[in-house]
Amino acid sequence: MARQPRLHHCSTFPEICLPMNFRHYKATDKHTCLAIFDSNSDTYFDASERAEFEAYLDSLGSDSHYFVVELQGCTVACGGFGIYEDTGSLCWGMVLRSYHGKGIGNALTRYRLNKLRQSPVVSVVKIETSQHTQAFYARHGFVVLNTVEDGFGVGIDCVAMQLSVRGDEFK
Repeated sequence: MARQPRLHHCSTFPEICLPMNFRHYKATDKHTCLAIFDSNSDTYFDASERAEFEAYLDSLGSDSHYFVVELQGCTVACGGFGIYEDTGSLCWGMVLRSYHGKGIGNALTRYRLNKLRQSPVVSVVKIETSQHTQAFYARHGFVVLNTVEDGFGVGIDCVAMQLSVRGDEFK
């Protein structure tokens, strides 16, 4: 019996069996990224963080490490990373709320981690996330460093996590 070809991102999440397009953020994506933020506000982001996210988007140049994810031409997720000395950091990663649980966040996280792995200087990757996504990042190998209750806003803790890089593999 012939093996079936593996479809892009279908093996784990059969709901999304279409190819995902990852591309660099452009200024024309700003309103869509803000809408993605808004769809996650109150649970995953405090509304007070919106201005900070908007300022971040405004600061991005053409050489930024911020990306959008498209499905059939529609932007459904965005996220980026930074590098400082030997430390990579994931930043402002989010998926349109109606697309949660379909593998897009996993694909976006793997995409960013693979980009960071290409840097010869990165030895650890850090993220500040909330208690609502802590388990998600733990599944990718991140461990909790500390937690600040209500660190992002009322009911949204700031959970600092870290992933060690050993050789070419993330552990």
